Amino acid sequence: MRLADVRDYLALRRIAENPLEVLRFRKGQPLDSELQVRFRSRPALYLRGGRADFHMFNRIFLRDEYRLGSSLTKEWCVLDLGGNVGMFSARVAPDVGRVIVYEPMPENFERLTANTEGYPNVVRNQAAVSGSDGTLDIFLPASDKLTGVYSAHPEGNELVTNESVTVDAVALDTVFEQHSIETCDLMKIDVEGAEFEILGEASPATLDRILRIHGEYHDVSPATPRNRIEGFVAWLESLGFHVDVDAHRRKPNHGMFFARRR
Repeated sequence: MRLADVRDYLALRRIAENPLEVLRFRKGQPLDSELQVRFRSRPALYLRGGRADFHMFNRIFLRDEYRLGSSLTKEWCVLDLGGNVGMFSARVAPDVGRVIVYEPMPENFERLTANTEGYPNVVRNQAAVSGSDGTLDIFLPASDKLTGVYSAHPEGNELVTNESVTVDAVALDTVFEQHSIETCDLMKIDVEGAEFEILGEASPATLDRILRIHGEYHDVSPATPRNRIEGFVAWLESLGFHVDVDAHRRKPNHGMFFARRR
């Protein structure tokens, strides 16, 4: 067993009643299979076989990819953009006051609902967040295993096909208005390249209400100063954020960023 697997197992033992069963599920499961992660102190999660569900569970619950640590408090309002099957929302819901999550894809939204229905403080929205209100074409992944890569940016993206579906979309300003968000203590964003547009098109008044942004940035085409990480960081810093970047070792202009108000 690899050292990373040992660490995952030890992390699982602390939070789950069935750690070995969960670890065995990570590879080679058929599409029609399902695993229930039975937590010791929170509602169960349901992972689909042959999809990206375990990968996201592993990243969020076991390896703390979003650097949550013990910083969450019951006073926080958290915005989850790109909710997928609800892993991040389920991770933070017991520890914060309110979670507002957006996910446009019907299959993922159905699973997100199942994974968060035990948390009355989670507000679910089946829509994409974009640079403006209206609709958005989302391109489908090239494999059933890539259910985390639905994207509105297909150019040069080998992980998606030419097939797309049209979904409802709302701007970030609209999100804040519809949910009466005075302060967003933490925004999680994983939207496969739309992060630059979502934040870049938001009004200064909306951006001023955000205290922290933890998210993934992606390589999108065509390249502009705004969608290259150097320009993106400089822009966030001009808004008053301090930004840490964890760049992917092999992929250009891809990785995680962590912005917090100075």
